[in-house]
Amino acid sequence: MVCVIGLDNDKTLAHFLSTAPSGDVDFLNLHDLAGAGWRFPVPATADVTAPCVLDPRDAYYIRIVDLSPVLPEPEASRWRAMTMGITAFLESAPGVVVNRPGGHAHNAAKPLHEIWLARRGFAVPPAISTSDRDEIAAFIDRCGGAAIVKSLCGVRGDAQRVTRQSFEDFVDEQGPVHLQRIIEGFDIRVHLIGTTAHAERIVADGIDYRMRDVPSQHAPFAMPQALIDRMVDASRAMDLAFTGWDFKVDADGTFWCLEVNPMPGYDSYDRRADGAISRTLLDYLKSHAVH
Repeated sequence: MVCVIGLDNDKTLAHFLSTAPSGDVDFLNLHDLAGAGWRFPVPATADVTAPCVLDPRDAYYIRIVDLSPVLPEPEASRWRAMTMGITAFLESAPGVVVNRPGGHAHNAAKPLHEIWLARRGFAVPPAISTSDRDEIAAFIDRCGGAAIVKSLCGVRGDAQRVTRQSFEDFVDEQGPVHLQRIIEGFDIRVHLIGTTAHAERIVADGIDYRMRDVPSQHAPFAMPQALIDRMVDASRAMDLAFTGWDFKVDADGTFWCLEVNPMPGYDSYDRRADGAISRTLLDYLKSHAVH
């Protein structure tokens, strides 16, 4: 059996559940579980006496979100304990977990993430993380007068074009900021599940095609096999079965790796792919279940 764990208002999970044939998937809604009795044996065992029974041999697709930071007590404590408990269970479950909570999701620290990707052989745009205004200005100058500012952590943020003038009122206490050289070209988004890659080419009028007011054109794209092989090796090294890769391709044909998302929100891409990503994900989960 395939078990999906997350929030019922998660658009990505709702999309996946809507594409799965009836009877193939069970859904555990964390909103319901947070207010109920639960017990997750660790090491993971099929304990039929637990109020909430999770079979460790099942395959799991998870998008766990801890809502405790935005909840009042005692709800916050219940959410915190629940997410810690279910995470510990899933770490010890022998079945496939997409993605296992302990996977190397260093996307949460962009400087570390980019260094790791560069050491794996990917072309990564030059970048700097600093709160020093002079270093910011010097980097922007080296980039020809403009750069990209993006989120330093794993929280989603729109990439923006910045210049020296953007930091006229900047003070060190506001930092650090993460700047990256602008790569002119088209975007590629690759959803990699096991060894299967679903790639889309995006041509946009703005810096960040994900922004609502940026016109963009989308089309399927065939990735070079050598690059897919490198992505597969890197994903395995991170212990991530399902990843979302972002590339920029310049006029010379260089594939610049911007980042790897360890919990990709893939629903909009999948709709354009006629559900191919969801089908691959479900097949992967079903084929890797222990029983």
